[in-house]
Amino acid sequence: MKALVIGVSGQLGASLFAVLSSRQVQVVGTHCAHPMPDSVFLDARDGGAVRRLVAEVSPEVIFLAQNTPGGVDFCEAHPDEASALIVQAARNVLAAAAPLRARIVYFSSDYVFDGKSGPYDEAALPCPLSAYGQAKLAGERLLQDHPHLIIRTTAVFSWAPGTKNLAMQVWENLRAGKTLRVPNDQWCNPTLAEYLAEASVALAEAGQSGIFNVVGRDWMPRSELAAALARALGLDPALILPAPTGDLNQRALRPLKGGLKTDKLRAALGSAPLSLPQALERLVRRFRESSCDLARAQVPASVQQAKADILDKVRRYHALAHPSESFIPRQSRVRYAGRVFGESEMVNLVDSALDFWLTLGPYGDKFEDKLRRFFGSRDFVYVNSGSTANLSAVMALMSRQIDGALKPGDEIITPAVTFPTTVTPLVHAGLVPVFVDCELGTYNVDPKLVAQAVSPKTRGLMIPHTLGNPCDMDAIMDIVRRHRLFLIEDACDALGSAWRGQLVGTFGELGTLSFFPAHHMTTGEGGGVIVNDARLSRIVRSVRDWGRDCWCAPGKSDTCGKRFAWKLGGLPFGYDHKYIYSNLGYNFKPTDLQAAIGVAQADRLPDFIARRRRNFKRLYEGLQPFQDRLILPRLDARADPSWFALPLTVDGGVSRNELVAWLESAGIETRQVFAGNILQQPAYAGLPMRRHGSLEITDRIMKDTFFVGVYPGMTDAMLDYILETFAAFFAAARSRAPHA
Repeated sequence: MKALVIGVSGQLGASLFAVLSSRQVQVVGTHCAHPMPDSVFLDARDGGAVRRLVAEVSPEVIFLAQNTPGGVDFCEAHPDEASALIVQAARNVLAAAAPLRARIVYFSSDYVFDGKSGPYDEAALPCPLSAYGQAKLAGERLLQDHPHLIIRTTAVFSWAPGTKNLAMQVWENLRAGKTLRVPNDQWCNPTLAEYLAEASVALAEAGQSGIFNVVGRDWMPRSELAAALARALGLDPALILPAPTGDLNQRALRPLKGGLKTDKLRAALGSAPLSLPQALERLVRRFRESSCDLARAQVPASVQQAKADILDKVRRYHALAHPSESFIPRQSRVRYAGRVFGESEMVNLVDSALDFWLTLGPYGDKFEDKLRRFFGSRDFVYVNSGSTANLSAVMALMSRQIDGALKPGDEIITPAVTFPTTVTPLVHAGLVPVFVDCELGTYNVDPKLVAQAVSPKTRGLMIPHTLGNPCDMDAIMDIVRRHRLFLIEDACDALGSAWRGQLVGTFGELGTLSFFPAHHMTTGEGGGVIVNDARLSRIVRSVRDWGRDCWCAPGKSDTCGKRFAWKLGGLPFGYDHKYIYSNLGYNFKPTDLQAAIGVAQADRLPDFIARRRRNFKRLYEGLQPFQDRLILPRLDARADPSWFALPLTVDGGVSRNELVAWLESAGIETRQVFAGNILQQPAYAGLPMRRHGSLEITDRIMKDTFFVGVYPGMTDAMLDYILETFAAFFAAARSRAPHA
């Protein structure tokens, strides 16, 4: 998708630009009154300028997200200008989009209603009270007879310094010790700008048209939202003064019983909108990043200079200590994997060390946000290994806080060719793994056998994407939907792999990653849980954070506003919420030092993935002449793998041991496919489990399959050397073969 965002200087436009960019969408943003980096000037009231820019950019989708300066009351005082800003802009964009058949995403508001009987669904009859609402409705009517998308929303907030959204009003007034009067009779759905952008992009990508309400899950007076924002930002909610609208001297009439229903949105996206606690968690992460930068800016100049000097020396050290190494055949080792890094990883690491923030903190927030945006997921939770990511995912699906949770004795289908910590969490949780055979060539679970293995006790699938090659997710998701199963995707070897354009790790309720140095990117030790089901976000974080019920960020208290007013379980009323545990959990948190490395590594992901694909292609094509002796990976046109390695199975009488010994003696590292048949491993003998079928392909893989590397640190010289070494082996084998 190629996109144009009109109005990136506002909180919604900025969020749209960030979401689209994180999804590798080619996007152009425009500004008008407030210049923004990497955006172009556009006054959308100028029809000629709009036509020229749209023709130049040639977008498939145009997001019309520009603001009206001064908001609702400005529009009431200047109705003609409001009409030009909203209606004329929509008319101009509609005319410019028509020749290209570009789709428009137009943002409207619950202010198109009179607020007498909200919340409203999409079919409710509009009746605006204000010039702003009238202009928004006029814009809707321009587009409603065309296949465009109209998004209605309300009470949008975000951590966006320089804007006037309610979160920033609360911050700026309360931190200065000022009170803030907020209406207690205007009902709304609090909506995080980032969520609004994510849901809008998802609807656009799905080809939806017509009117959709996109708002948060909760419905409350604006005064309650303001108090919740104050608590989340560590401010005194007593400074929020609830007041009736009639006492606020607002120029424009407001809909009082406003807000919007989201049944249509839930059906389209298959998930519930973001709740206010979830939105506040994300807001606080943004706030912590910003406040950390602010705190750094407030340190004495001498301290800032000292740090700058140190970081400059780190850059010079990196250049001296980690130069590019020349490859010398038969002397240099060709590793199957390795860390690939630059000066930015070392600078971030030392920067974090100098701040001495030891636990997960500001860099952790940035890292989680980068990965959440990369996947377009509901959340991303950073943990201390891929193993604990799998354990966290399993424990989350056993939480009493979800309906129909897994329980001991339930069966989970998983392949027999696997890594130990894909299976071990199932065993420790009292679940029963059901092992099925794999496919030769893909080395993934055989979907036909998965379907056959389902029993009345089956509750879920634990599916790894072996060595970066995606499983047949059409077949897997058909099984999941047909039998209403949970799905955890172990994507530890498949970061960046996609099936029909959708990243693996985003199909099931949860996906997992590893950031061990051998993997696609590294934080040293580390892993992550991709959260695709909104109800699991807090639960996964709870499992990672000792199982606690409290969701306060480190160093914060009373985000919920009732720290000493909870009554949960058998605890006495008022027991400190910081010490209430609603899940079985552990301390799986990594350090901020590790996250600092991850922030830099995440920026390299597109390049890492491209280089892995390139290296795989070079080896795959170079080994084509030996297909009588080697079974090459089986490729599926629906898949776009981000390869962890190149798997090979010997055939035609070739001995794996002899070939591996030849490669290793030449300095080329090899590895076998993890544990092989996991049931043959000593630790897994006699465990409660079920075996479906013979596992004959699994045993063949255990006996005949190995892999060589394709990691981004490999050079053309290394790849050529690998191919030459294979050729030499097969030439030597032919010369030794008896002549007929």
